Amino acid sequence: MKKKRICVLATGGTIASRPTPNGLMPALTGEDLLAAVPEFQEICDVDCVQLCQLDSTNIQPEHWITMARAVAERRTEYDAFLITHGTDTMAYSAAALSAMLENIDCPVVFTGSQLPAGVSGTDAEQNLLTAFHAALGGRAGVYIAFGGKIIFGDDARKLCTMQLTAFGNINRPLAGRFAGGHLTWLTEASNVTGAFHLHDQLDPHVAVLKIVPGLQPKMLELFVDAGCRAIILEGYGLGGIPDQESPANFLPAFSYAKEHGCRLVCTTQCTYDGVDMDHYEIGVRAQQLGVEPGGRRTTEALLAKLMIELAEQDDAN
Repeated sequence: MKKKRICVLATGGTIASRPTPNGLMPALTGEDLLAAVPEFQEICDVDCVQLCQLDSTNIQPEHWITMARAVAERRTEYDAFLITHGTDTMAYSAAALSAMLENIDCPVVFTGSQLPAGVSGTDAEQNLLTAFHAALGGRAGVYIAFGGKIIFGDDARKLCTMQLTAFGNINRPLAGRFAGGHLTWLTEASNVTGAFHLHDQLDPHVAVLKIVPGLQPKMLELFVDAGCRAIILEGYGLGGIPDQESPANFLPAFSYAKEHGCRLVCTTQCTYDGVDMDHYEIGVRAQQLGVEPGGRRTTEALLAKLMIELAEQDDAN
């Protein structure tokens, strides 16, 4: 049987880090990480491309473009892709590639670790094993493989700073689990419904504003004045943002954003279930002034969606 071809795209992160006088810093290459799972060299052909060597705190939208283009340019040469990445922004990158690689017809699997590869108690080797098994599993789409879970890329969030489980699935079931050396898919395979399309233009002028008691509506106007073309509002509960019954009435600020062509999309600070802005009068009023409900999408997924839509809107004009 012909071996499957896997392309590892390495970007740095904790999994690739080593101690320095000032703390951990990415230093290991993708080839170094592959040495931790030599068994896969026997059952598949693995190539490695070092895209960057960064603490993922430093990952920006331009790095998402680099990752997405790297997959798109090689997708006919490989059966699957594995992206090693730092945990802090992995959910953002996975959500971005989920949107940018429309109708991707092969697995693209992110993984990393909470402890560097090679140190005592590290989760690096187990996460790499999980990611390789998910990649070889053949399910098309973008995923995060971490802590024994296979999570859809546009539904993941980092929930723990220290625990090895780290990531959770938010509003969709887990795609799969890896335990005892075996991968079990928990959902049906997604059907690819059209031709592959790469969305590799992003407009980074998108901000996130968390609504908290005492926050003044002027802050929203300042975001608009600073050049934001879209703002994700993290409201309360089902999408509540203070209206005229509050000393901090955001309704005039919504009108200000609309007049200046800035899109407002509301999500929730709650981890699960998303927003329903038709449930309370306060949400209906916000919608009447142009605030869009974000539904069950995570902030991470909304961010990528808006960056793509704004860029493509410019191209269309």
